[in-house]
Amino acid sequence: MLRSMYSGISGMKVNQVKLDVIGNNISNVGTTAFKSSRARFSDMLRQNVSEAMSPSANQGGKNASQVGLGVQLASIDTVMTQGMMQPTGRNLDVAIDGDGFFMVSKGPEVFNGSLNVNHGAGAHTLTPTGNSQNDIMYSRDGSFILDREGNLLTGDGFRVMGYSLTNDDNGMQATSQRPQPISAAGLDVRFGPGSQLNEYKVVLGEVGPGTVTSCEVDKENKRLIVSGDFSSPGSVSTDQIQLAMNKGVTAAGISQEVFVSGKPMTISNLSTDKIIGGSDSTSPSSLSFSGCTVKFTEGSSLNGYVFELQHTVEPLKNENGVDVDIKASIDENNKKIIVQANLVEQEKISGKDLQDIINSELEKVGIDQEVIMAGSITPLKGIKGEAKGGVNAVAPNTTIKGDGTVDPPLKLTLGKSSYFNGYKISYEVSDTMSKNVEVTAGPKNLKIKVKEGATTSEVNSELKKELKKALGDSFDESLLTIEVTGTNITNPNNDTFKHIEVDDKGVNPKAPGVVNICGIDIEMPQNSNYNDVKFEVGDINYSGTDPIEVKLGSTGKIEKIIINGNFLDLMGVSARSLEEKLNGAIKNALKLDDDGMKEYKIKLSGTGKINDQMMSNAIEGGEELKSPGKVNLFGMEVTLGPGGSLNNYTIQIGKITAGTKTEATIDSKNKTIVINADLVTNGATTGTSIQNALNKALRDSGINQGITISGNPGVISGTESDIVLGGTPVQSLGEDGVLNFVNGAGELKAYDSELKTLKIPDKVRMPGSNQELRVKTYSIDKNGIITGVLEDGRVAALGQIAMASFKNPEGLTSMGGNLYSGSVNSGEAIIKSGVGTLGEDNSKGYGDNIQGMLEMSNVDLAEQFTDMIVTTRAFQASGKMITTGDEVLQDIINLKR
Repeated sequence: MLRSMYSGISGMKVNQVKLDVIGNNISNVGTTAFKSSRARFSDMLRQNVSEAMSPSANQGGKNASQVGLGVQLASIDTVMTQGMMQPTGRNLDVAIDGDGFFMVSKGPEVFNGSLNVNHGAGAHTLTPTGNSQNDIMYSRDGSFILDREGNLLTGDGFRVMGYSLTNDDNGMQATSQRPQPISAAGLDVRFGPGSQLNEYKVVLGEVGPGTVTSCEVDKENKRLIVSGDFSSPGSVSTDQIQLAMNKGVTAAGISQEVFVSGKPMTISNLSTDKIIGGSDSTSPSSLSFSGCTVKFTEGSSLNGYVFELQHTVEPLKNENGVDVDIKASIDENNKKIIVQANLVEQEKISGKDLQDIINSELEKVGIDQEVIMAGSITPLKGIKGEAKGGVNAVAPNTTIKGDGTVDPPLKLTLGKSSYFNGYKISYEVSDTMSKNVEVTAGPKNLKIKVKEGATTSEVNSELKKELKKALGDSFDESLLTIEVTGTNITNPNNDTFKHIEVDDKGVNPKAPGVVNICGIDIEMPQNSNYNDVKFEVGDINYSGTDPIEVKLGSTGKIEKIIINGNFLDLMGVSARSLEEKLNGAIKNALKLDDDGMKEYKIKLSGTGKINDQMMSNAIEGGEELKSPGKVNLFGMEVTLGPGGSLNNYTIQIGKITAGTKTEATIDSKNKTIVINADLVTNGATTGTSIQNALNKALRDSGINQGITISGNPGVISGTESDIVLGGTPVQSLGEDGVLNFVNGAGELKAYDSELKTLKIPDKVRMPGSNQELRVKTYSIDKNGIITGVLEDGRVAALGQIAMASFKNPEGLTSMGGNLYSGSVNSGEAIIKSGVGTLGEDNSKGYGDNIQGMLEMSNVDLAEQFTDMIVTTRAFQASGKMITTGDEVLQDIINLKR
């Protein structure tokens, strides 16, 4: 028989198997976390036709001649590459991003430690005890569900395994015992189950008046430091302390509850009376008026005085009758320092000169304070101005141009403006128009089309409207006048009309710039009539009836306009009242009628006032030097140095805890000085050390007032408790299968020496009580830690999902239902250590748990279809080998014929 036929049979057999593998892969393309397989082939033993020969002296070596006997199946491998992640948004869907398998159990619930894990160095193995009835399997399918008891299960009902969690010491047995109660400062303190507060003690911290009740957890020294107002009976209650202690330990990540009873102790003399009666020898606050800054020497004699600046046009004389530019006087009855000067004509008044004059007058009336003046009193400004920049309007020139023989039928008169500078204006008469006038405009171009036969009145009534429409909002109707000649518009010869060209000599009118006189704006009409006219204020204290004076030059043109008024009055001069008088004076001076006055009419706005700093604010703030009275504090007498910096301050005791460094803090906002010191240890703090701390704090705060202390502070006893002992850990998943509260926001540690059946219950029990709180929502983090938000807002840690890995995951045995079991070739399961393990931590070698995701199948359809085609062709080729061999045999048989 031909060997090739048997090779063909082996090829058909192995390709049949490969097609089975491909079919299974394709059918599981949508299976969660499915791992594809591949079939590998190897050739069979070859038959020697001739042996190999070695080289000889006369002939070279010869290779063996072999004929292969076909193909055989080498192996069917599982491809353990990770599939793509598919978002689902479902809380109980968890995908593994990286290496590892979920551990699931077939059997009863496990809470009693029957599934032990050894996390010793290099171990991490599962060692079930003899009484374990659980069959452990492995899966990457994280589509979990819950049953009615809250057990976390796979879709087929297998139990998901994991670790119980605690905030306590996970090296102790979790028997949930309460620590022994302790007492301190009149408080009886009990604790809930747990070991987190073992070796802690309760001590008092800040105890002064007004101290907010709080609790600080000192983890380094294992102390619960209670602060509050212990200065008087009833100022702090046990309920407030209990609330503060529970808030403090919770913020520190400690889940044990604290219960407080008893009567808080009262500590007397923790605060001084308010410090009163002291004053500094200080200068009054500086002030400014009319360009001068005024400072004062120390003292209070000038408190309440004001500076008043008076303008006078009368000559000033001193007490000897000599003419002077400046004069000062002291009005003691009205508390005024009066400065007189001609504030219009005089140059700047030197502050130094004014200082000498005022100090001389102060000395005369017996005031021992002096003034220190900087700057100068500025003369009154804004009393003169000149009009400039007015421009008269000019109309552009027009020229008729073009080749037409007939002049345009319309006569145009352009207004005085630059609007139409450079324009070309053309005409057309048409007998086909539907309306009387049409106007079209382009850049510097205007075309007017008129209906033949239209009357003059018809054209005039419609022309302005059409011009407005063509030229837009920028067109001013007053700048263009159209005059139509004749009775109607005709063009008997159909001639082309000439057009008009406008030159660039049109000028827009412009008003002179606004002139401001003492706060009043003077606006003039758009022409040059007021160019070079000078405006000025004459008498700023004027009280007469004729405030306006208009002066004309030799040509009859206005040369100067003088305005008088009481510009020093706080109400000022009204522009409204002045405008009518000013225009009337101009009209009379130029002898104009109403029409002629239109080109000269002036508009005024604003309120006239020269200077609003003629009087200063009152001088205030000066103090004489004086010491406050003595005060007492906790057995010490406190003497304060001279000055008023510490007026209204109180000094009080703050933190008294053993080991507290002696120091003082200053609260300038609430005017409180707080002393922190060790006041519970005999001889730890002296009056001298407190005095030094106080004076250092005052210097650092820039307070130039010293403090002297005599005597030593008292010692407070009974403020420190014994050490808390006897508490044992609380675990989340107890041996009774009930979930206990473990603070998910605190430090978590896993009891990873044993596996338990995980739960997400409806309620969580509070340790040491019968209280149960409802679980509102739950989540799973990347480490597999399951936490639930309770109805009171606290976060409870419910457990941690366990994971396993294998040295040869391809060697696992598939059990169907997305489950695997270990085999002799996969190696023993290597268990991931829990959070905070006491053994060797190997958790970094495992993938993250991603909530709301599922791992998809890793089957590549394109690859599978390609393999299917190749395998089909290989199967067909093997069959062809058999039929070809049959034909050869038939030919051999036919040789006999």
